[in-house]
Amino acid sequence: MLIFLRAVLMPIHFFVASMINLLICVFRPFHRNNTALCCRVYSTGKTLLGAKVSIINAPAEDSSGVIYVVNHQDSLDVCLLGGAMPRNTVLLGKKDLLFIPIFGLVYWLAGNILIDRGNRSKARETMAGTARRIKEKNCSVWIFPEGTRSRGKGLLPFKTGAFHLAIESGLPIVPICMSSTHRNIHPGHWRSGEAIIEFLEPLPSTGLVAADARAFADKVQQQMTDHIAMLDKRIAG
Repeated sequence: MLIFLRAVLMPIHFFVASMINLLICVFRPFHRNNTALCCRVYSTGKTLLGAKVSIINAPAEDSSGVIYVVNHQDSLDVCLLGGAMPRNTVLLGKKDLLFIPIFGLVYWLAGNILIDRGNRSKARETMAGTARRIKEKNCSVWIFPEGTRSRGKGLLPFKTGAFHLAIESGLPIVPICMSSTHRNIHPGHWRSGEAIIEFLEPLPSTGLVAADARAFADKVQQQMTDHIAMLDKRIAG
């Protein structure tokens, strides 16, 4: 019964949160902190879900000049990860997000970056533009390097876009790991479970060239895989 009730209420919460965020973005379009604020509005859904969320080593001040790479699991990410979004940070996501009613408009007005993965030439142009934007505005970018939701399959192979961006801009990669939701969040329970989100130490990209992007991606993927397993053990313990 509880899981059915949440299945009804969570989409309603998402719609209401999207409307609130749309108002925020209409009144201050493309503001540097729109994304962080909108993510916090979405994150209020964790209370409805009955989940405990712990965030470790989050930046104390506005973020600048960092490329965050984060594991992407399922639709619960929007309310579990939202509270971890640093200020002065934008998301880089697929162009298809524009076609989600209301949310797509919020995503665009918040000042986030859309990439057409089906067109490699345009994707490269977007990445080059993102590198310039990061330097000019002294902001950071948040990327899901798997390119899609893993849906309980563990950390999927990383695409190299985030790592090419880091090498081109000379900025560090900061991995962010969230514990496995399919193991630790159970919507059928009143207290559905716990999620731990941890910011790892920055990994410099200085001295690397474009040919190193694949090896860099694989190294970060392995580090995140190991750390997510450690977070899962911490919750189990």
